[in-house]
Amino acid sequence: MWAAHRALFPLSETDLFFHLKLGDLIVATRRIPFRNLFSFTYPSHPDLDLSWAFQLLVSAVYRAGGFGAIVVLKTLLVVAAVALVWRACRVQAIAPLPTALALVVAVEAAGPRLVERPHLVTFVGLGALSLLLADLERHPRRWRLLPLFVLVWAQFHAGVFFAPLVTLLWLVGARLDRVELPWRRCALVLALSIAALFATPATTMLPRYLLWHTGLGATRNIDEFRHADAWNDPWFFTLMAVCLAAAVARGRTPRWRQLLPLIVVAALAWRSVRFVAEWSLLAAPLVADGLGRLVAAAAPRLGRRAAALTLALSLTAVVVVDRLLDPAPPRLAEDVVPFDAIDFVTRTGLRRRMFHDLDVGCYLAWEGYPRWQVFEDARLPAYPDEFHRAMDGTPLDPPAFDALLRRYDVDAALINDPGINRHAGSFDPQQWALVWRRPSALVFARRTPAHAALIAAHEIPLRISFRYEDGSRAHPLWAPPATATLDRCEWDRRLAAVLDADGDPERALDARLDAAARACLAAADEADVRFYAGARLQRAGQLARARAEYDRALTLVPTHAGARRNRAWAQLPSEIARILRTLAPPL
Repeated sequence: MWAAHRALFPLSETDLFFHLKLGDLIVATRRIPFRNLFSFTYPSHPDLDLSWAFQLLVSAVYRAGGFGAIVVLKTLLVVAAVALVWRACRVQAIAPLPTALALVVAVEAAGPRLVERPHLVTFVGLGALSLLLADLERHPRRWRLLPLFVLVWAQFHAGVFFAPLVTLLWLVGARLDRVELPWRRCALVLALSIAALFATPATTMLPRYLLWHTGLGATRNIDEFRHADAWNDPWFFTLMAVCLAAAVARGRTPRWRQLLPLIVVAALAWRSVRFVAEWSLLAAPLVADGLGRLVAAAAPRLGRRAAALTLALSLTAVVVVDRLLDPAPPRLAEDVVPFDAIDFVTRTGLRRRMFHDLDVGCYLAWEGYPRWQVFEDARLPAYPDEFHRAMDGTPLDPPAFDALLRRYDVDAALINDPGINRHAGSFDPQQWALVWRRPSALVFARRTPAHAALIAAHEIPLRISFRYEDGSRAHPLWAPPATATLDRCEWDRRLAAVLDADGDPERALDARLDAAARACLAAADEADVRFYAGARLQRAGQLARARAEYDRALTLVPTHAGARRNRAWAQLPSEIARILRTLAPPL
């Protein structure tokens, strides 16, 4: 129940979109492209596609039930993985209560990876492998299932490398534990399993793919490639501590066949948090064993039953309350990408050579290819290392970043999450016009003859800056850039409108005063501007200047009631002084 609850939420994983597109292409062409295809930057670069079966699966599920059906599929795979690990624990005679506790913590540790990607199949594979290894000593003939199992797994995800790795470490541990096994048969089965890794349409691409992800090619600053740390990954370190305690509790009889796989995979998980979820599932039986020893020592049998009932009721209550507060139906999340910005660039023809981030690129590839290609998407190995180094190594200042974009003939940019997007401030107004702006995204167009009409219709007179300390900020452009073609009066009008919309009426008034000074306003509009300028001066105590502004307003519109009223109040102090001078003339 807990696993289903943590997995059943609206789809917000953008990687799914390129998997969907590849699945559709495989169905349509009856072949796997193994080339980038979707990008205009490197369309012919090799794409190490090791998930063709998953892509066909999600393509079929989407055609049958849309994104909601894919969320349900994700949930079923997560539940299946947890159920298999549960069974592996029970085969080892671990009680239900510690098993449930261990799996709850494992699911929490895996939380960031409970998304619609091919590694879901690896979760199921690791659950099945845990069950197979847990029961192997009692049923040694089940060894023969391993090569077939690996063969199927290899069609879905590169995480299949865990199968021979964990099996090899388990066998080494079994040797250290002096377990009697048919070692020749084990060696043969392991060799066949390794061979099954390459019995896929991708053949020998798996080692290249794995080397890329272990650092030889991973040159982008991507969160899932970072080292694990206690602040961001507390559940991982909690599980590590429990595993260590459980190993120590066994004293001088460690089960190396259980510990060795966990030690090696823990090192992988620490080096790259993308493996934390896999390690958590593998570690669950040892965690459950440690918790079981603790529960057995601390609570009598009746107390254990009460604790199990309390845990079940608590989890049920949390699930019910969470679902009442947020039902989280299985559907596409409304904010997965900035749909309104994508609609704008589509309507205005800016998608031909447009810069955007990885996540948006995945959706654009699914929704737009082959009519449009993308700048990049999340298939990182489908782009050369020099591209990734350039994307992360190019300074954020506008000249350097513009030179990078010119290398790929980019003439538009969609910046999602502009408040925190480091590229938001990399567009010089002399070269780029801001043509669309919402909290969800910014759109820039290069100042070219092809975009002249678009810019004239939509340009927003703002410059965007970015600092890591406080994110991006918008600054008014008081004068049009030298390369701008927009009429100055229209520029001032738009600037005042955007400052008003941003809740900055004082600077909006300044923009309107500039427009009035250039005779850009109709008489009624200028009268209102003079009235508000006078009111601002009056509040500041500058009564003479305020009266002058009210006089200008009344010259333009003699019946302007606000200007008449405020001018009378501004005149009042001088009238009082005149009366006092009359009654008591100064000596």
